[in-house]
Amino acid sequence: MHRQDLQTNSDTADSETFNKIDDNTTEIPGLIKNKRFPERLGKEHIKTLPVRAFDGKIHLITEIKDVSDAIKTLRKYPVLGFDTETRPVFRKGVQHNVSLLQLSTSKEAFLFRLNHLGFPNELVALLEDSTILKVGVAILDDVRGLQKLSNFKADGFIELADIAGDLGIVTCGLRNLAAIFLGVRITKKAQLTNWERPVINSKQSLYAATDAWICLEMYLFLEREKLLPENRIWQMPGSLSESSSGITNNNKS
Repeated sequence: MHRQDLQTNSDTADSETFNKIDDNTTEIPGLIKNKRFPERLGKEHIKTLPVRAFDGKIHLITEIKDVSDAIKTLRKYPVLGFDTETRPVFRKGVQHNVSLLQLSTSKEAFLFRLNHLGFPNELVALLEDSTILKVGVAILDDVRGLQKLSNFKADGFIELADIAGDLGIVTCGLRNLAAIFLGVRITKKAQLTNWERPVINSKQSLYAATDAWICLEMYLFLEREKLLPENRIWQMPGSLSESSSGITNNNKS
């Protein structure tokens, strides 16, 4: 199977209209006086927000020969959106390895099918590189899942849920944070699909790319608003910096 380059369009978007993020704001229910952000947003309110999805180029990496070029491109950027996908479990006692690793810039998303590739050394090295930031939500489970494939030391990761918690937000899942910070709704319809099927379809690719990309967009928003803490690098539990890192195992959704 060769690398597939997928250009997203409205035909892959579950017939929903993807509105661009802009500076328009609406009144947010539940906002506590003198606080910039609400503790959480209700599902009904989130449903009223415009749907947003990644609209750049998606690279689906399934062969080792395509990994080096992908890593070279990603290493040109100081900050990347990060996420993983694992085949869902519906029976007790069954476990699956991480199927997909997503890394995104503002314009390109790279989806590495680890169930086809294994865990290439170049990809491991990128996740260990402290000079390239990898931004995500609920990254503890992601990193632990990846460490089952290779015993690497994660470095340069940023946990958005920790930053959101310091800003007074209580519900720190990806969907809620996208709604609070960016005023948009991201769809979770493909979350429980089979990530190990022989061919990932366009809806799965768009979902996976969006989850990584939206983390980058939230980080850039916080950076523009000067809301990023000075000590923002996430630490694995058990490390010397754990006590000051505010680690939380938050639900992704």
